[in-house]
Amino acid sequence: MEIDEFVSTKELVQSFREQESEMNDVCAVILKVDNPSFLGETKPYNINMFGKTMLDWVKSAVFDAKICYASYNFGEDFLPIAKNAVLANSKYTIVLFSDAPLFQRKTYLEIMDYFKNRDLNVLKLTRGYVFKTEYLLKIDQLLSPEVQYFEEEDFITCFGYKQVAMVMDVLKNRIITYHQKRGVLVEDPTSTFIDANVQIGAGTVIKPFCEIRGNSVVEKNVSLGGVKIENSVVLEGSSICKSVISNSFVGKNVKVASNSVIVNNSKIEDEVFVPEFCKINGVVVKKEDKLKSFCEFTHRD
Repeated sequence: MEIDEFVSTKELVQSFREQESEMNDVCAVILKVDNPSFLGETKPYNINMFGKTMLDWVKSAVFDAKICYASYNFGEDFLPIAKNAVLANSKYTIVLFSDAPLFQRKTYLEIMDYFKNRDLNVLKLTRGYVFKTEYLLKIDQLLSPEVQYFEEEDFITCFGYKQVAMVMDVLKNRIITYHQKRGVLVEDPTSTFIDANVQIGAGTVIKPFCEIRGNSVVEKNVSLGGVKIENSVVLEGSSICKSVISNSFVGKNVKVASNSVIVNNSKIEDEVFVPEFCKINGVVVKKEDKLKSFCEFTHRD
């Protein structure tokens, strides 16, 4: 390595550490919004959206900040709540609301860069605020703060279930677009459901009416058609058609025919063929096992 390359690398590392240090100097106060427009026992910030709650989605955008939570009733004055929740030793405070779960990390970074470069004391967002913490702690009311608009889609607010449906549609498209950009073919996005924590390898083909939920992992070059997969692993080269895989493991180059069920920590080893209408429940299936249609393989104590 040349000396100038070494210096450049050191500078990059130093720059990364400085940025990391700056973000560690941010306190994110996330207000857990309770809103009477939402009926039922589930708090709105705990509504599940593709494997994450509203609160989780907001938190994921500011994961490297010092995160504090506070309860907040929709429409009340947020300022005293934020002041009580903030960490006083943080240089900056961003106040976010759980009812805006589309907030993205790239928007957060853009906001903080804007705020710091202009050396502001307070900045009003479409849904949220940024403060110098010292300023936040000494004021009793906000008087005409500067307003700046960023990615407005990120601030769609869930006032009720109608907005929840709109937000979930945006999240669904974001998740599918994420996988498409990484080489996954989704033939019919409208009939496809993929949770936020799912991992899918390049070259995988997802045909219509597939659901992939939980913390599932689907490796590269897999073919899925009309399947439901939940908290399971499917290794590369496998093909699954109109079947259910739950809490189980499917090896390489496995073929699962239609209307089969693999559940309860079952393991299908490499290159096994599972014929149609099989139920595999809590067992290990090896290549030399001869499975037949309409058979049930169940773990027995």
